[in-house]
Amino acid sequence: MATSKKDQATTAPTPPPESGLKFFREILGQDWVVSHLKAAMIAGRLSHAYLFLGPGGVGKATTARALAAALNCTQPEADGDACGTCPSCRRLAAGTHPDFLVITPEESKAQIKIEQIRELRRLTAYPPLGGGWRVVLIKPAEALSAANDAAANALLKTLEEPPPQHLLVLTARGEADLLPTIVSRCHKLAFAPLPSALIIQELENRRALPRSQAALVTALSGGSLGRALALDPEELVRQRDQVLSDLDHINRGETGLVLEWAQRLTQNRTDLNNFLLLAQLWYRDLLLSHFQAPASLLAHQDLLSALEQARAGGAPATWFASFAALGVAQRHLQANLNPELTLDILGLRLQRHGNPYDSR
Repeated sequence: MATSKKDQATTAPTPPPESGLKFFREILGQDWVVSHLKAAMIAGRLSHAYLFLGPGGVGKATTARALAAALNCTQPEADGDACGTCPSCRRLAAGTHPDFLVITPEESKAQIKIEQIRELRRLTAYPPLGGGWRVVLIKPAEALSAANDAAANALLKTLEEPPPQHLLVLTARGEADLLPTIVSRCHKLAFAPLPSALIIQELENRRALPRSQAALVTALSGGSLGRALALDPEELVRQRDQVLSDLDHINRGETGLVLEWAQRLTQNRTDLNNFLLLAQLWYRDLLLSHFQAPASLLAHQDLLSALEQARAGGAPATWFASFAALGVAQRHLQANLNPELTLDILGLRLQRHGNPYDSR
C-alpha cells in the first residue's frame, strides 16, 4: 500500500543540524566547481551523485547547500542561483527544509551507522515532499567505512539505482579511505585550498585582525578558511614566540637541555605539531626574505626586524638544512615512530645547524 506524503513526513529524518541559506555567489575561491555545477544544472545534466574532494573548510558542504537551494528555488536568478526569498529558500534558511538532509556521524562517534543509510534508502523510495529535488549531504564520506564497510556497501544500492529527483553529495578529503565502488559511482569534483590573499582578506573583514596576525593565521590554515576562523590568533602568536625561544635555547644549550626539551614537547602532541609547523614557517620566511621576496608573502610580518637580524647572522644552507630536518621529523611522526627519539635527533640536528634566531 502506498504511503501518503503525510505519513512520509511523520517518519522523515529531522532537518540538518546546521541551518542557514547559502548561495553559489557566496562560495569563495571555487569558481570552477561553481561554474561546472551551474552549467550542468541549467542544461539538465546533473549527475545523480557527486564526490566533493578537498581539505576541510574550503566550501564543500557550503556548495552542497547552495546546490540544494538552487535546485529547489521557485524564483531562481538568471544564472541559476537561488533567489533567497521564495518559500523553499526561506525553509532552507530556517533549517526546516524537508528535502535537504545531512547524514553525519552521531555525536562522539567516528562512523556513520548502517541504520542511518537504511533510513536514507527507505526515505528515497518516496518522491521529494516539496515536489522539487531531495538533496542528501553525506559528510565526511570517510565515516562510512570508519568501523567497517557495512554502511558504505548499503549505500551502493542507492548509488547504483538512483531514484528520480534525488541527488547525493559526499564530501571527503581524499579517495584513499573510501571504497573504490563508492568512488566509481560518483562524479568527482576537486576543491582547491583557498588562496592566502583571500583568507587574509576574510580574516581582516570578519574578525578585524591586523594584517600581521591574519598572515600568521593564514600560513597555519593550510588553505582552509574554516580552520583559519577557528584558530586563536593571540594564542598562535604566543605559541610562535615560544617556538622561537625554543629554537634559540636549542642552539645555545648543551645536549642535556636539548633532551629535556624533547621530553617536554612530546607530552603534548598539539604543541609538538605546532612546533614543527611554526618552526618550518620561520625558516621558510628566512629563505624568502633572503631572496628578497615581498614582505606580503611572509608569515611573520610582525617580525621583519628579527628576520633581518637573523639573516645577518646565518646562511641559507643552514636554513635549508634545518627546514629539511623538521620535515624529516614530521614524516617520522606521521609514520608513528617514537616521538621522543624523533625529537632527540631533531634537536641535535638543529643544534648542529645553528639557530638563525638570536633574541639578544
